[in-house]
Amino acid sequence: MSNKQLIPTNQVKEEFEAILLEHASIAHCEINLKNGTIKNNQRFDTHYDEFALDTVNNEFCFSLKANNSINFHRINLQTFSQINAITLDLNNYFSSEELKEESYYSKLIYLNHQYLLYFITKREMNYGRPFYQCIFLVNTSTGEIKRLNPYLPNGDNLLRLDTSKNIYLSNHSHLLLLKTGRIRPFEKQAMYNGVDIENPYHDHLESIYLMEVSTLIDQQNFNNATLLSLLNYSGASENLRYENNVLSYVVSDFTNNTKELIKHDLLDEDVSKFQDDQLIRDYLNYDFEILPNYYHYISKLSKQEKSNTYNLIDDELSFNLKLNEIS
Repeated sequence: MSNKQLIPTNQVKEEFEAILLEHASIAHCEINLKNGTIKNNQRFDTHYDEFALDTVNNEFCFSLKANNSINFHRINLQTFSQINAITLDLNNYFSSEELKEESYYSKLIYLNHQYLLYFITKREMNYGRPFYQCIFLVNTSTGEIKRLNPYLPNGDNLLRLDTSKNIYLSNHSHLLLLKTGRIRPFEKQAMYNGVDIENPYHDHLESIYLMEVSTLIDQQNFNNATLLSLLNYSGASENLRYENNVLSYVVSDFTNNTKELIKHDLLDEDVSKFQDDQLIRDYLNYDFEILPNYYHYISKLSKQEKSNTYNLIDDELSFNLKLNEIS
């Protein structure tokens, strides 16, 4: 993969804007797919560890480790000006032995123009315990950072976070999707036949929750997260997809060797379930069969004899293309 990553800030079409991420810089740029050009408008010379982009609020946030602290930065995409920087002191949360280790794993989640969620661990991955050690709610306006209790309703633990997504409904509600269980469906199915029912492997539990972002910020806990799906060692979910107020995913039942497509209408709070094999296959193969309407540009630019190769990341799609830099 190219070390020049393009993250679109608006819809990808013949001309669009994007954030260009390189090893030691973050730039706001304009892309012209028809002409095969990229123009950098403004740039920050900085390293970064994790980033979170929110196109609804025109903000780009990133975290950066410095010694035994983490700095959080917010950038306004309209002015490309840095709003502020907040520091998390790791000495308050990790042992001296843990802090000696340079490596760490983290995840940054954008909530709104004021708040971020930050997940971090300083220890090596170890089978049988949650992946992360701490979750922090970061107030980038006041500088307040609070460590959150990770426990969810129905007994799950958000330190086992797998994926997350901001969901904006057409009625202007803002929800946070949270999925636990850091194990892929094919891995889970491979382990199913040998599972000890009395003592299943630690990542057997897999949950999908939704929570109002305003409630999370007001209460500063996950107690009111709404459970959509709870799967044990005998099932798995895959291909979570949100579009037009509907959240969809496929659930596999290993015991009966069946699959079911589940669709949640988040406005009407209706749930539809489908067992049709062809419908499920079409849903699972959607990303492979339907190319974006800008793909003819991508196909052409990927073959150009130009020196600069960029990796365009559009949601879950990723394409390599070659562009000429212009001033």
